[in-house]
Amino acid sequence: MDFNNQQKLIVTLLTEIHANLKITDGLDPEFVQRVVNEGHGWALSWKYEGMFNGSDDSPESVKYVADVLEMWSFLEGSYKELDENDQKILAEKADPFGTHVKFQGFDGNNESEYRSIARIFVNDLDRWSEFEGRDLNSHSPTTDVYRRMLPVFDEIRSKQMSNHDFDFFGVEELAAVLNSQRHPSKR
Repeated sequence: MDFNNQQKLIVTLLTEIHANLKITDGLDPEFVQRVVNEGHGWALSWKYEGMFNGSDDSPESVKYVADVLEMWSFLEGSYKELDENDQKILAEKADPFGTHVKFQGFDGNNESEYRSIARIFVNDLDRWSEFEGRDLNSHSPTTDVYRRMLPVFDEIRSKQMSNHDFDFFGVEELAAVLNSQRHPSKR
């Protein structure tokens, strides 16, 4: 959902009135005002799904960030399920990526839109709560890396799903995804 300046002013005035009247109807006027004024109107349909009849007008950037968060959630969860020996094997097979399997976020300088979207998902929409409390600032660009990782992750996950295998990834699957971080010219 995009709002022009006049609509932003109306939303701001209405949310101020809503807050000052201390109306408790399930809407969070501070959240509504903030996402509208920051250009993240898409978050309204994620937070208040029933109000918008399941319409998903999320920009591609929102879908991309959701995919990245889902991938890293699964990778971190899979890593935690490995025993100590398997973690050592992964460290060797996916050197240097296999020793620190943790979502770093997006670059605050060059990928601020993605970082902002991720923070809304984690902090406001209670999605991917395992990332709550993290800065989500990688301090270096990550988009190219994540775009290399996602197809590898999706392919492995799709094979699992088609086999009705809903387990976490093992060492080989994790290594394949983690190694895809490496630029093709350095493989």
